Amino acid sequence: MLGATGRAGRGVARELLALGADVVLVSRDGHALDALADDLAAAGRVRTLVADDLAAATGLIAEEAPSVVVNTVGPFVRTSSLVARACVTAGSHYLDLANELTAVGDVLALDPLARTAGVTVVTGAGFGVLATEALVLDLREGEEAAERARVVAMPAVEALGTAVLHSLIDALGDGGRRYLGGRLVRTRLGVDVERVALPDGRTVTAIGVPTGDVEAARRASGAGDVIAYTSEIPGGPVFRTFLPVLSAALAARPVRVGLHRVVERLRLAPPVRSGTASWAYARLEWPGGARKEAWLSTGEGYLFTARVVAHLATCLDAGDGRAGAYTPGALFGVELARRAGAEIIRTTHIGGIQ
Repeated sequence: MLGATGRAGRGVARELLALGADVVLVSRDGHALDALADDLAAAGRVRTLVADDLAAATGLIAEEAPSVVVNTVGPFVRTSSLVARACVTAGSHYLDLANELTAVGDVLALDPLARTAGVTVVTGAGFGVLATEALVLDLREGEEAAERARVVAMPAVEALGTAVLHSLIDALGDGGRRYLGGRLVRTRLGVDVERVALPDGRTVTAIGVPTGDVEAARRASGAGDVIAYTSEIPGGPVFRTFLPVLSAALAARPVRVGLHRVVERLRLAPPVRSGTASWAYARLEWPGGARKEAWLSTGEGYLFTARVVAHLATCLDAGDGRAGAYTPGALFGVELARRAGAEIIRTTHIGGIQ
């Protein structure tokens, strides 16, 4: 597991050990790695390896040829494709926590190589991607391709890890995106904004952002018109006014790289704590006016992600995957979200996009 000492990595390691896996923890911080290994020693079999940079990490993959590689290191736009390719060459299965649209697309594009190598490559293994994808798959079951799909991710987390912050930076820097007429088109960031009434009575503002959810929803729904929203970006009118300016600034490579470096050195709390439950929402619409909607409810976002990754990794280790490149729901279906602790609620009466 790469990035073992990060917020996501620590949680994934604990869940893997709880499922009986033998885990090799990899990080560039040797001291933090030793401390983590000591903390986890009673839980199961743990080894540690230090990799100073991404090149060293891919070198370890070539040397060790592990059964499964878990990549928790952001920014995934920089790491996912490179590590996934190293895994394909080594004959190792691969999964990551990416939710940047570009990173998810780059990994899915490795499908022919993964099939030829006989390995499974999975991207978006976490609340980001799976929460909304599971809902779309559930709503689409037994139906023809939808005409429109709307998905909203509303995670509740105790603190933001660096991987999530990296993903948000890259999503903002890429500007607005949505599928329209089956084509991925640019939109002005901050234009797609919705008020979402939650089943628990609260209302959340969500902004259309080009995360991996939009690609997963398109594939799962078959729809040509798809928007993915997230509550992880402040949705107030003042902030939305400046979003295009912020997006333009982050589109400049030196600015984005500099901010990524700052993130590596900081611990930041989320701008708004969204309660104790994480929510996702999906609505599919078909020609003629038919529509279905559903909610997914689970606990803290990082815990859900850790459980998703642990279940995926142990299934791949057991040989239960299929050769190729997938999003998590496309590989293991709705049941993967339920195994990670999610509840799916079908309804046409409670809440939804207002």
